[in-house]
Amino acid sequence: MNKWKNIPLSPLTLRSGSSIRSGQAFKGGIRFHIPGSTYLKPLLLMLKRLFVSLFFILGLVDCFSQIPEGFPSVNNDDLPGAKLSTSRTYNGTSLFGYIDGGAELYLEYGFSVVSVTEINYMNGKYKTEIYKMNGPEEAFGIFSVSKYRCLDMPGLSEFTCRTKYQLQICKGPYYISIINGTGTGPDSIASMRIGEIITDKIRDKEIDLSSFLPGISSELIHTKCILAKGKLGIVNGSPDLEDFFRGITDYTAAIVNSDEKRIISVKFESRNSYLKFLELHNWEEEDMQNSGSPKKIAELHLLIDLPY
Repeated sequence: MNKWKNIPLSPLTLRSGSSIRSGQAFKGGIRFHIPGSTYLKPLLLMLKRLFVSLFFILGLVDCFSQIPEGFPSVNNDDLPGAKLSTSRTYNGTSLFGYIDGGAELYLEYGFSVVSVTEINYMNGKYKTEIYKMNGPEEAFGIFSVSKYRCLDMPGLSEFTCRTKYQLQICKGPYYISIINGTGTGPDSIASMRIGEIITDKIRDKEIDLSSFLPGISSELIHTKCILAKGKLGIVNGSPDLEDFFRGITDYTAAIVNSDEKRIISVKFESRNSYLKFLELHNWEEEDMQNSGSPKKIAELHLLIDLPY
C-alpha cells in the first residue's frame, strides 16, 4: 500500500480513470467492410498504433514538463548519500493528473508548475513537492489554507509550519511540502535539512502583508491569517464566510481571526466586483469613511471588522 496521500495517474491512464487496452482503442467506432478488399486492415492497425503512441507521448509531456530556469530543485550534490527519484513535473491543467479533486484550488490561486521528488535519505523516505505559483501572494494563499495545527514554525522562511509528518514552507512564489513516513525526530531533522536546501536556492522576495493589513501585528498575520482569491479559498480557509462572499469574483481577501473580532481586508480587481460586493451587503459607497467599518483604505480596497 502506498503511504503517500497523492498518487499520480499513470501516463497511459485516461483522465476518466479508464485505460487503453489492446483491441479497445477504437471501441464503439464504425467498422467498414468492402467485399473482396483487405487493404483497410493494415491501415487501421497502423492508425491504432499511432494513436496509442501519440497518447503515450502526450502523457509523458504532462508528467515530465520542463521546469523553469532557476527552479529550486534538490539534486544528488545537495544530499550526499541520498537516493532521489526522477522528478515528476506538472503544469497547467496536467495538475489534475496528480491531485485530481484538489487541482481546482491551486488553479484558482494561480498555479504555474510543481515538481515532485521522492527521496531516500538518512534511513527515511520523504516526498518533496515544490509548487511555483504565479507570485508570492498566490503562494502564501495556498500555504495559508493548507497548514493545520502547526507544532512550531521553523525559521527557514517568513512563513512555515511543522507537524509530525509534514513540513510546509512559503517563500517568494513557492509553496513547499515535505512529507515523511514515520513522524519521528530523525524524520523531522531530515525534512528540515531538505527544506533548508530548497529555501537557500530561492532568491525571490518574501510577501509583505503589512500594507494589506494595516495595524495588524506580525504575530497575528503569522498565526491567524488566511488569504483567499475565490470561493474555493474561502471554503478551505474560512468556510463560515462563504455567504459573505456569495457570487463575488475577482478579489483577494486576507482574513485574520483575532480573539476579539474577525478582520477582513478585501481588494477587488474590477469596479464591477467592488460594487456588487457593496450591493450584497447593502452598503453605500458614499458612506465609506476613514474610520469605522467598513473602511475604504485604497481604491477598490476595503477593511472590514466583523464582531464574533
